Amino acid sequence: MKIRKVILAAAIAAASVSGAASAANLIQNGDFENVAGVNLNNYVMVGAGSGAIANWTVGGVSVDVINNSYNSISGNSIDMLGTPGPGVLSQSFNAVAGATYTLSFDLTHNPYSHGAGLDVFVGGNHYSFDGSTPVTNYSFNFTTTGGSQALVFSSVGGDGYSGAVLDNVSVTAAVPEPETYAMMLAGLGLVGVIARRRKAAK
Repeated sequence: MKIRKVILAAAIAAASVSGAASAANLIQNGDFENVAGVNLNNYVMVGAGSGAIANWTVGGVSVDVINNSYNSISGNSIDMLGTPGPGVLSQSFNAVAGATYTLSFDLTHNPYSHGAGLDVFVGGNHYSFDGSTPVTNYSFNFTTTGGSQALVFSSVGGDGYSGAVLDNVSVTAAVPEPETYAMMLAGLGLVGVIARRRKAAK
């Protein structure tokens, strides 16, 4: 009876962890919808040090918040090569040492831009992305040493005030692959079989 309870508790815990991991975005305002002074159907320049983009720190020179214009992705997006740009956008989040996280974001480019790119720094890693493509979702895993971690986006290249366009940023605890759950369920099933045999033997 005790073994059955252990198996049931383990299954419930696994389901709970899976649901929480897929839902909890550690990045605040990752869709950039909380911005002061949005210029609908146009853009607004946000200079370094401004707190206009809630939860984000603007560095470099500036970024542009674009809305239904200049190839914005959904609602508000960020043109990383601001007016007069280029800009840096960063936010810190708390991580567990050795845990695996998934960074996901959408990237495209201002239609007036050529050669726009984006550098991304997170978990001690540096990644470079071509920002001259159609809207593309990038998603990859990383691990950290734990504690406060910085996620940093930095503008690279582009023309004039037109650069890579960023939106829908998220950092979530990585969900185990389906194979991992299959192995866990197989193990739990084996424990159940052993428990039944022991009971039958008694």
